[in-house]
Order: sequence, then C-alpha cells, then structure tokens
Amino acid sequence: MVIGWLAVACYAALILVATVTTEDADLPPGARADDGTAAEAFIASWERAGNATFVRTGTFERRSEVTGSSISSEDVLAQRPPQRLHRQLGGVSGRDDQRLLLCPSAPADTPENECSLGEPTGPTYEEDLASEVAALGTLFEGPSPVYSVAASAERGCFDLVQLRVEPRARLGTEATFCFDPATGAPTNSRVAYEGGIVEVVAVTGLRGEVADEDLEP
Repeated sequence: MVIGWLAVACYAALILVATVTTEDADLPPGARADDGTAAEAFIASWERAGNATFVRTGTFERRSEVTGSSISSEDVLAQRPPQRLHRQLGGVSGRDDQRLLLCPSAPADTPENECSLGEPTGPTYEEDLASEVAALGTLFEGPSPVYSVAASAERGCFDLVQLRVEPRARLGTEATFCFDPATGAPTNSRVAYEGGIVEVVAVTGLRGEVADEDLEP
C-alpha cells in the first residue's frame, strides 16, 4: 500500500485499547470474541499512522512457503505529512501532497534514472488518506465482514483473518500489523497471501524526527 502506507494526530485520543486475556491469547485470531472495539482501534491506529511523523528502518522479506524461495532488502520509510518516501527492493516511491514521486527503473548496467515529482493533479495527501481509511472500515462492517480483527497479546498489534472471498481483501488471508504507541508509526508486520506467499517487515530502528534529507530520493 503506497499509502499505502499509509494515519490524524487529533484522532489519537480516540484510539480504543482492546485487551486480550491470557485465555483469549491462546485462541486463533478468528476465534476470539470481538465487540467491535478491536476493529475500531485498528482503523484508528491505521489512520494515526498515516498522519504520523517518523523515520522507520528495517528489512523487508517476501518468501514462498511452497518453494522456499525468498527475496529481501533494506526497508526505509520516512514520513512527514504531506511528504512520504519509501525505499524497498531497490525501488523508491513517495509523494509530496498531490505530487507523486516518480523513480523509473533503469536498465541493467546503466546509470540510475533520476527521480522527479509528477504534476499536482491527484487528490491531496489528506484526501487520499481519508479515502483509504473509509475503504478500510468497510472490510469490518455488516453481518458478513471480510475480516475479523483481534488485539494481539503484544501491545500495539492486531491480528486479522480473512473470513470470506472478496476482491477488496487486500490485507492477505492472515495478517499481523503493529503500531508504535509513542509515534503512531507502523512497525512490524506479517501478511500471508493465497498461494503461500508471505511478506514480513521487521523494524530495527524508529525515530520521530524527520530531516529534509530523509525525504530525498
């Protein structure tokens, strides 16, 4: 998710902290009872993360549990809304409010192409985040939600399980997403997809101050 990566500090006080008893923690996420507060807390945490200011460093790995093959890289995410920059698998993506950062891949054995900012023709950062949060909320609504969500035993983390086939199910078949309580930044995550593909982000460093150079490609 480009913003995916994509959350408003003024909403931080509204985050509901869902607790898990020792007995509940032993159950699969999809079997845990949820009165709706876990979903509300997850959505609020996602929104807060989209509005947070931070630099996150770590590693990204995509692996196949069927073949055992994997690829990995350094993962760096810098965010100071409405600016964002993400480095992963040798690529760079980002934005400056309405302008998307374009970093075309250069052919092998040639100098890297320079990054440039596109024209300011799209929605603003704030508008894009609001749309993303609204779409996220629909995944947990109604009598037949797409996902169940439960607070993990680890503070700031949420476990998701896909409940039915749905084209909008972009969060995998099972997933865990964690958020830093202090900064609101997204931290460790593990997302499993159909076909045995698993993507893992492991965070090794996090700070709440962002310098101009952190946002330079």
